[in-house]
Amino acid sequence: MIKVYVYILMITSFIGNTNAAQKAIIIGASSGMGREIAKLLSIEGYSVGLVARRLSLLQSLQNELPGPSFIKQIDITETKARESLNQLINDMQGLDLIIISTSSTLDNRNETSAQIGDHDPVQEWKKKDRIFDVCAKGFIAMADVALEFFKQQNHGHLVGISSTSGLRGSALSPEYSAAKACISCYMEGIRNYMIQNNINVQVTDIIPGYVAVEHSPFGEDPEAYWEITVQEAGKCILAGIKTKKKIVYVPSKAWFIACFLKWLPDYLYNKYFSWM
Repeated sequence: MIKVYVYILMITSFIGNTNAAQKAIIIGASSGMGREIAKLLSIEGYSVGLVARRLSLLQSLQNELPGPSFIKQIDITETKARESLNQLINDMQGLDLIIISTSSTLDNRNETSAQIGDHDPVQEWKKKDRIFDVCAKGFIAMADVALEFFKQQNHGHLVGISSTSGLRGSALSPEYSAAKACISCYMEGIRNYMIQNNINVQVTDIIPGYVAVEHSPFGEDPEAYWEITVQEAGKCILAGIKTKKKIVYVPSKAWFIACFLKWLPDYLYNKYFSWM
């Protein structure tokens, strides 16, 4: 009779552990796709950690979520960002999933020859340097903290949001293209490392096409046919997280853009399409 009781306790404990809420951290949760993903994960039953620089936006998001959530104000370009992320993981008592959505752009679309001659190279470099600090160095710093934790527990899922802009160099913002390409190459390398070392950590590269974010109202861009809302993008990303795919195009038809860009000859790309 005692043995039966022990078995029942073991089974109950096992069921309780399997039903425990998954824990996810979203870097860049204050706006855009990061904010939408946080909402969807909370609805799915995740306990979510919300990370961004703008504390007021994180607080407003927290009030919208149906499930448990934690807030951590972090500037991922600062040296203490890694320590702050570790503190959040400790506060949440674990981590199963991290989504890193970082963005900082410099658009040369409207720059004239006169403006090019008049510009301040020091200020311009500060803007360019910021792109690499946020989209490349900051991204890798946050990913590295999560990956160290995942390796210790031998499970976890890294999801990084790159861009179709990282597939080829854009004349509008070469720095942004380079930073997004860095994200994709980094995640591919991490994925290969985990496979070669038999570590149970999945890596998903989310490659969005045209998504109507704060600075890009839906339907007003020339690429409006390919553009989707943040809500649609969030659903695509959530589906990719659930299936743990290696690469997810958002929307799925962005795969055609990717193939087109990869195979387009240089002379055509440079003449007609380097604005993409």
